[in-house]
Amino acid sequence: MLAPGVGAGAASDRDAVLKDYSSGAKITACRFTIAQLQSALSELGADVNAYSPGVRDAIKGEIQRWKNGDCKGKKGAAVDIRIVKISAKGGARSESVTLKNFGAKGVNLRRYVLRDASKHTIRFKKTTLKAGRSLRVVTGCRKGSKAAVRKGSRYYGCRKTQFWDDAGDVVSLINDKGTLLSKQAYGQAPA
Repeated sequence: MLAPGVGAGAASDRDAVLKDYSSGAKITACRFTIAQLQSALSELGADVNAYSPGVRDAIKGEIQRWKNGDCKGKKGAAVDIRIVKISAKGGARSESVTLKNFGAKGVNLRRYVLRDASKHTIRFKKTTLKAGRSLRVVTGCRKGSKAAVRKGSRYYGCRKTQFWDDAGDVVSLINDKGTLLSKQAYGQAPA
C-alpha cells in the first residue's frame, strides 16, 4: 500500500487521502504515514464537509491509530520515498533527481520509474534504498559504463540525452505497481 510522500507536497498528500477516502467513506488503515496524514489535514479547506463529509474525522482517527502504535510493523504500512531535490541544469551527466527514504525499512526500487511530464523515464534495475538514506539518480552513464549502474549513493540511468527540462518540468516517482509515490514540479512546469 503506497501513497505519495510528503515531499510531493501537502496538496498531493491531501489529494491522495481524499481519493482513498472517496472509495468507501474511510481511509485505508495504515496506508499513509502520520506525516502524510498531518500534511493532508493541514490542506483541508473549511468547505471540505460539503464534498467529503467526515474526512477530517477520518484523518484524525488514522493519526490516532499511528500514535497508538497500531500501524507499527504492519505489512501494509506505507513506503515513504520522496523526491527531495531536482538538479536540471546541464546535460545527461550533470542532471539528477535525489530520492530519500523516510520510511522505517529499506525498499527495493526494482521496476520503479522516474518520469517527467513528457513521459521520459528512468526504470530502476535491482537497487535498494535503505531507511533514512538518499540516492542521487543521475540521468547519464557512469564514466566507463554502458548500462545503468549503482555506485555508492548514486544511481546512473545511462541515458544519452538530458530528460529534465532546464526551464521547468514535473518529476514523478512511480512504484512497480504504477502507484504515484512522489511528485515534484520546478521552474515553469508544463501544463
